[in-house]
Amino acid sequence: MAYLKESLLYIQTQFHFGGDNITNDIAVVLDISEEEADKLKRQYGLALKSFIDNDNDIILNTCKSEVKNKVIKSSELIEIIEARIEEIFSLVNKDITTQGFKPRINNVILTGQGISNINKSDVAGKIILNIPVKISTGRLISTIKPTYRSAYSLVRYIAARPFAKTVSSSIDAKSETNIFKTIMERIKEFFYS
Repeated sequence: MAYLKESLLYIQTQFHFGGDNITNDIAVVLDISEEEADKLKRQYGLALKSFIDNDNDIILNTCKSEVKNKVIKSSELIEIIEARIEEIFSLVNKDITTQGFKPRINNVILTGQGISNINKSDVAGKIILNIPVKISTGRLISTIKPTYRSAYSLVRYIAARPFAKTVSSSIDAKSETNIFKTIMERIKEFFYS
């Protein structure tokens, strides 16, 4: 348990930034609808411009300006995403440094669909924070109440860690299975109630 406390420190910063902010930035800068901005974020979501394979043309269908069906390069879209992600991680870095938490953090875990669905967001985070960054998502994440999504992702991350599977116990294997089922049932009750 001491390992767990030292290796994972859950910090809720005073900033509430995420995927919705990225969507809003895209909509405002490109002068398009939020729906199209979200679709573009999901389709071309990349956190670092340096990882672009092909600089494709993108046709903007809901452009509010006089120019209908405006065409931009995917690099322009990714620049918008990269700027917001850099700001998010810079604010987190400043916050954890100011609070004195940074020396005690071994890993940062990204949760939430907005930022974790953007490719290379973990790499961007590691560059800015200088701490290993991992992404924790789940196939059922959209079925979890939004209030519990971060906790759910953290539980999934912890459960997938090798140390969680190798912790020895004096309880026989049959009892371990029953305890595991009981714990899983309680977690399900917590998230789905």
